[in-house]
Amino acid sequence: MQRATIADLTADAVIYRDLEPCDPALPRLATLQASLKLSAGPPPRKRELAYAQVIQALCQTAQATRNALPLSAFVVIGDTENDRLLAAHLRILSALPVYGFIGEDRPVAPEALHWHGDTATATRWHLLKPWAAQLERQGVVWARTALLLDIDKTLLGPRGRSDGAIDDARAEGALKVATALLPSLDVSRFRRTYSELCHKEWHSFTLDNQDYVVATALLIAVRALDLAELRAQVEAGESDGFAGVLAATTAHIPADLMPLHAELRASVAAGDLTPFKAFRRAELTATLERMADGRLTLCDALFALGQRLKEQGVLCFAASDKPAESAMPSPAQVAAGMLPLHRTLAVVE
Repeated sequence: MQRATIADLTADAVIYRDLEPCDPALPRLATLQASLKLSAGPPPRKRELAYAQVIQALCQTAQATRNALPLSAFVVIGDTENDRLLAAHLRILSALPVYGFIGEDRPVAPEALHWHGDTATATRWHLLKPWAAQLERQGVVWARTALLLDIDKTLLGPRGRSDGAIDDARAEGALKVATALLPSLDVSRFRRTYSELCHKEWHSFTLDNQDYVVATALLIAVRALDLAELRAQVEAGESDGFAGVLAATTAHIPADLMPLHAELRASVAAGDLTPFKAFRRAELTATLERMADGRLTLCDALFALGQRLKEQGVLCFAASDKPAESAMPSPAQVAAGMLPLHRTLAVVE
């Protein structure tokens, strides 16, 4: 059984949601925002053009740092439309060719590799091999190519295989921190509410932010907030968002939750998009446990391709939408022997 790490392909050429490279030789986000004339606000998300600008600049710097010839192509491998959009944005920004692969294992669907312009969609991860061969026939020189790998549900927990373990780790982290805060928690009520708030129809309120989801589920579970009333506000477009929920529930918080509630309000007021730190630390623990026991695996086809292309000189760069708190251990977690997500061993299959 082969075990490997993401860093075996990338070293520390990895970014998480804060877009701060793990490699200290690469520029910090604030430096890039200034040089690229981007807003100094929160880090852009993958679906935004500014995200592609940051990625392009990081890859160009990384290529120069290793004294290689300038990049002549970008290649994006992922599992969602956001990855397809990243490739499209790179095409807008660069005169270089940009190729994409959007994959998942769909065993009930026919095996197929369909091209839409320069991005292909595949129903099997092993179709990466003929896809890469097609790029080589088109003249891609790997030593002058930036290979951009999505981590979540692509390289780690490939969609259609072990991707469920990523969601399970998040749910387990949420429940563990909730029960630690409230030993008498109505677990069934919390689970139901958490599952409900994860649905897309809540995104206008949650902004697809799991910190908001977990904290809101906890407030509902202790009856400081009513789910039906919140749903009516969201559907009517009258919600004041997560900050509004925190303000409205202040007088109804049980004593055990008051410290957390105050911490959340302060963090949100300061513009922190990852305010529920304890939850994210618990998520990291649950994620690494699943990597250790084989429930959460690395994609064999993608790892093999990455190894082959690395031998040919490709610049391998990986990105995750996980907050740093869900991927980089705290000092206490480091003392307990935990490693960063990208340096943790996982089964390759």
